[in-house]
Amino acid sequence: MRKFGLTTYGILYLTLGLVFLTGCDLLGQLGLAPKKQVAAPVSQSAPQSSQRIPGPLPADVLVRIGSWTLTADEFNNRLNLLKQQLPDFKENDANSKNAVLDELVRQQLLVKDAEDSDIGNTKEVKDAIEDFRKTLLVQELASRMTKEVAATEDDARAYYEANKEKFTDSVKWNVRQIVASDEATAKSILVQVLQGGDFAQIAQAQSKATNAAQGGQLKPFITGKAPFDAMQIAIANLDEGGISGVFKGPEGYYIVKVDSKTGGAHKLFNDVKKDLIYGLTMQKQQAVILNHLRELAEKNKPEYNKELIEQVVGK
Repeated sequence: MRKFGLTTYGILYLTLGLVFLTGCDLLGQLGLAPKKQVAAPVSQSAPQSSQRIPGPLPADVLVRIGSWTLTADEFNNRLNLLKQQLPDFKENDANSKNAVLDELVRQQLLVKDAEDSDIGNTKEVKDAIEDFRKTLLVQELASRMTKEVAATEDDARAYYEANKEKFTDSVKWNVRQIVASDEATAKSILVQVLQGGDFAQIAQAQSKATNAAQGGQLKPFITGKAPFDAMQIAIANLDEGGISGVFKGPEGYYIVKVDSKTGGAHKLFNDVKKDLIYGLTMQKQQAVILNHLRELAEKNKPEYNKELIEQVVGK
């Protein structure tokens, strides 16, 4: 008889045992959920799963619990699926395989216990099973519809060439400001700065902004996230050390200096190709499904109770 002890494969138990016990469907996604557990809810009579199949184990069966069996081929298929989800999983390691087998047995023991009770007859479980069935049907239909739909490297390159501005790192700005009450004062301060005055010291002495004591230092921001639009325009063409002219802002008249600007590097096509192909593939597959949905809506013509919808859902 197998002994079910703790193993060192914590990650395996996290993904198999704990996920199962908390109601998540990772086991189903991995193909680890035994076939029998998706059967219809048990009836009031003795369920089939509680009946032990007489006779010795078939040669290809690893384990049997009641009428549920797990064959060697099914077990190996599930190991392969688990490897796809967890690349670090050692599917050829004896300890790993024993841990998976133990966990599947634990799972089925709990499933059998649930099936032997009246849990399957509750409305909540029946509704959940029906929702799960619908989800599987939709997923399988979508998978079949989009099986051959994929973006190519040419698609990715065409998108890259047409949208190069999207593949540039954001510029991070470090900026100081001086704020004056009127334009004449601001222009006088600008003259002092342009004549070589220290911007931070002048800001401390003459700026009316709340950050004057910090030499007018603003929090760093990226392009497009300046405190207000006029400031973004004022610094747009400035290099490090550059000083703007006088411009109007929310608190008066401003002068700004760019202490530093970093980033702005352009990403090469090879650096983004993989992500582009993936993203464009998702777009193409979504378009196929949405187009099919439009055709289905036209064919089946859903009927809506507009008045009731407005009461329950809202306009």
